[in-house]
Order: sequence, then structure tokens, then C-alpha cells
Amino acid sequence: MKNVRTSIIALALTALSAGSVFAADMTPKTREQVRAELMQAQRDGTLIADGQTGATFRQVFPGSYMQPAAAGTTSRDQIRAELMEAKRNGTLVADGQTGATFRDLSPQRYPTNTMQAMGASSGTTVGMGQSTSTMKSN
Repeated sequence: MKNVRTSIIALALTALSAGSVFAADMTPKTREQVRAELMQAQRDGTLIADGQTGATFRQVFPGSYMQPAAAGTTSRDQIRAELMEAKRNGTLVADGQTGATFRDLSPQRYPTNTMQAMGASSGTTVGMGQSTSTMKSN
């Protein structure tokens, strides 16, 4: 019984607070505000073009409207570092038509494993978690 009473009180408080929120949004707009919103919607392509599907003009004619700029989260220094790393690894695209990378076109110019890229000595072989060294006997 106590749970029922608590839920009824919570429901009543929620209804009262929702009513005040709706009342705050019901302020009338001026003609100028409505015209400004209409002009903005025409520029953005957000007006409904097809009433049956609900598609906007931007969706129907995407080439007629500018696409919003994508906000990047990486800094210039990070992008430059990624570019230099791609140049070192040969992962930059060399041929735009085929998508071949520089490593694909000339694999002999790029090391095959990370230990060679780090400058490991030629006497050490690394693979699958094991390392062996070759030693010369005198």
C-alpha cells in the first residue's frame, strides 16, 4: 500500500512539472521570427519536399545544399605525425585508381617486420614470441 501511494505522488509531481514545461514553450512567435525560421529552413533544405515520404529537400536534392563541415578532433601535429608514419611504413596510397600503396608497388623499400623497422641487428631473428641469436664462433 505504501508503494502504491509513493508511485501516485511521484506520478502527480511529474505531471505538474511537465505541465509547466509545456506552458513555457507555448509563447507566441512574432511574424518576423516565423519568417526567419522559414528562410533558414529553405537555406538548409529542412523543409518537407514530399509529404508522403516525409523526405526533406536536402534528402531529395543533396547536391543543391552545402554539407555541414566535419569537425576534426585531431590536431595538426597528430595528423603530421600520422602522415610521417604512413610515409615510413609505405601505407600511403600511390595509385588512386587501384588503391595500391607504395609498399604494394615496391615492397623491397620497406621493412617486412617491426623489428627491422626499429633497426634490430641482422643476427637476431624475432617471430611468434621467441628470439634466437646467431653467434659466430672463433
